[in-house]
Amino acid sequence: MKTELIHSYSSVSLSGISRSPSDISFSLNGNFSNSQTGLVGKDGASTIDDGNNNNNSSSSINDIPTDNSSPGCLKQWAKNTFRKKIFYRRMPILQWLPQYNLNKLLVDIIAGLTVGLTILPQGLAYATVGGLPPQYGLYSGFYGLYSGFVGCFVYIFFGGTKDVTIGPTAVMAIITLNYTVGKPPEYAVLLAFLTGIVTLCMGLFQLGFIVNFISTPVMSGFTSAAAITICSTQIKSLLGLTFPAEGFLDVFKGTVEHISDMKTNDALLSIVCIGVLLFLQNLQSIFRCCTSCLPALDKVLWLISTSRSAIVVVAATVAFTFVGDPAPVKVVGDITPGLPPFVPPHFSIDVNNTATGEVDTKSLLDILSEDGSALIVLPLLAIMEHITIAKALAGTSRVDASQEMITIGLSNLVGSFFCSMPITGSFSRTTVNHSSGVQSPLGGLVTGVLVILALQFLTPYFFFIPKPSLAAVIVCAVIFTVDLNIIYPMWKSKKMDLIPYGLTFIVSLVGGLAYGILVGFSISVMFLLYYAARPGIRVKRGLTTTGIEFIVCDLDRSLVFPSVEYSRYIVLKSGNVWANDTLPVVVDCQHIQFCDFTAAQGIRNLFVLFAERKQELILWKVKPSVLRIISGVMDSSGTPFKFCFNEAELERLLEEIVQPVSVEKGNGIMSDIRITFTSAEEDDSSNSSDASRL
Repeated sequence: MKTELIHSYSSVSLSGISRSPSDISFSLNGNFSNSQTGLVGKDGASTIDDGNNNNNSSSSINDIPTDNSSPGCLKQWAKNTFRKKIFYRRMPILQWLPQYNLNKLLVDIIAGLTVGLTILPQGLAYATVGGLPPQYGLYSGFYGLYSGFVGCFVYIFFGGTKDVTIGPTAVMAIITLNYTVGKPPEYAVLLAFLTGIVTLCMGLFQLGFIVNFISTPVMSGFTSAAAITICSTQIKSLLGLTFPAEGFLDVFKGTVEHISDMKTNDALLSIVCIGVLLFLQNLQSIFRCCTSCLPALDKVLWLISTSRSAIVVVAATVAFTFVGDPAPVKVVGDITPGLPPFVPPHFSIDVNNTATGEVDTKSLLDILSEDGSALIVLPLLAIMEHITIAKALAGTSRVDASQEMITIGLSNLVGSFFCSMPITGSFSRTTVNHSSGVQSPLGGLVTGVLVILALQFLTPYFFFIPKPSLAAVIVCAVIFTVDLNIIYPMWKSKKMDLIPYGLTFIVSLVGGLAYGILVGFSISVMFLLYYAARPGIRVKRGLTTTGIEFIVCDLDRSLVFPSVEYSRYIVLKSGNVWANDTLPVVVDCQHIQFCDFTAAQGIRNLFVLFAERKQELILWKVKPSVLRIISGVMDSSGTPFKFCFNEAELERLLEEIVQPVSVEKGNGIMSDIRITFTSAEEDDSSNSSDASRL
């Protein structure tokens, strides 16, 4: 059998899984006793032969295994969820604790102390980003699973990765600020509770695959815009300015209008702190020539570089403590000492109405009606940030997204009872933890103890922490996450991906991060739907060994409802233009692993249309699971249809139903290139050769 490429319709190149033609053959009307031939006859009867010459038994097409849902799916889900195997999977501590030893404990203690020195200044700083009192950042760090006490216990039991630390992050803080502007801190605590509930439910229902719907360009555009937005929120603290502003544009406008009010001392301190932070960040690179000879010096420099945020904040605090009150720069001020109380979140919150000057009491329903998008944005962002970090440091290990979602959900849920803001995995602290050689989630216990001591005994000394130093810590932590290096590779590889990157970046920067992530997620889904609606279809001209000509339409992926109309149009066009309404049209189904009811209806309509113009249509290399779906629609409507499984079946079927006919050259047929049909692999390579000639 020979074929030649006529045309190739494709919107995206997706490689399907090529398989050799199945030995299973169907004989639906009994006209062919040979086990290598099968088709649907007029009577619609069907049998199945397993292809074994020693076994002549047959069975109904209804014996094909199906994947139908059981009416008791909820009961089955509960049974699968609470199996012993699942219990061990959901409690990772049962996997690593039996192998734990003293050497690992010593390494975890060092890693925990190192992370603790990082979270103290970051927790204070990120709370101010979220519009909260500084101690709320420490509450988040304290009860944020990996970076706290109660939360640490949660992560010890449920955490699936040894490196990730969970706590306050800059991106979660700035998103929280979008919903908490002009509202009391209890509002942020309630958001943490709701985020925990939603994320926990998503994890229990194993919806971890959702993160796969957000592409790399969308993530890169969002994180870049988030970094710029976060830096813009710190301009007021860096320059000592005071003006109301929401969002990047408001800050930019307010800075220009109030630049004459800039405090010189704040600006100078900001420059010094940023300079010192950048210097300490590159300390190892600067002294690389010395560290190559002195390994011990390299470790010392690494510790100094890792603790740079704490060093800068402590040094600035000590300096202005000696200066006394009033300080020449803006300072944090009073911080409530001690540990947070164990209380449930407030589901009814008093909010000052700026328009009337009165206090409005908002119920949970009122909050959900006003800020319902937080139930989507905050969980989605928490999952994205956490899973991205976990995968980046997992190496060859597998990251169970559903398990991590359960962990994040419990993190926020438990933390909300201890005045925590919404939290997730922190990239900077996770990197520090990984670099410290942490061996297990138990390292977070040491970090938690350090935060406990800070909350209990050091809060009086936080009064003189300069706000410019905290702002400098935030700027240096996020500024390098602006990802511009990805633009050129996207331009060289696939320019279309610049659209989601650019739109996500612009909307996040101008319209707000909450809208930006929703737009980015929507664009990712739209691109997937577009690819699903526009499958690649190659149209080839075939010729049997007996001289029968036919047209082959080769679909490169599964057939689902978005692609039905487009595929139907191409098949009809192939039968009309290249087959001159005369030659048989063969639909190559080898890459169709799945089809739905709408697709089966579309195939039925094609057979009806081809029958009306007395032209043959044949399904070729159709999978048994796909055939069952199509047969269900065909049988219910009484529509006869023809199908076969391999080249021999197709040639025999064509000889039975078609007389040798010749078609004039032209009408889109490019040349007399003949391609021998031997196997799926050779067909793919031959077609790629033909495509290069077009």
